[in-house]
Parts: sequence; C-alpha cells; structure tokens
Amino acid sequence: MGSTRNYMANPDQKTILIEQASKDIKEICNKFQEDSGSSNSEVKALLREISNLLETEEETKFGFR
Repeated sequence: MGSTRNYMANPDQKTILIEQASKDIKEICNKFQEDSGSSNSEVKALLREISNLLETEEETKFGFR
C-alpha cells in the first residue's frame, strides 16, 4: 500500500479520508468475495483478523499490551 503519513488531517479531511477508505475496503472485500467464493461471514472473519493484527502492531509499537 501507500506510505504512512506522519501528520493529522483536519477533521473535515479526516472524515473524507475515512469515507474513501471505507469505500475502498468495501470494494476490495466485494472483489475478494467474488474471486474466492467466500461467504459474508468469511469476509467478516478476515476483517476481524486484520483488525486484530493492526491492534497487535499498535501494542508492539508502544511497548505494552
């Protein structure tokens, strides 16, 4: 994916970025589902797994759990 930015967007920009990211993720999930034949629950489980990985990265980054 793209590079990580080290600045905070203003609230309006942040809302727009969140909305765009949500649309992009939904498109990726729909494509994955079409290509793999996965069920809705399998896609949701994948998203939960990704979310857990992100949480683990944050915990590691800050050195505590």
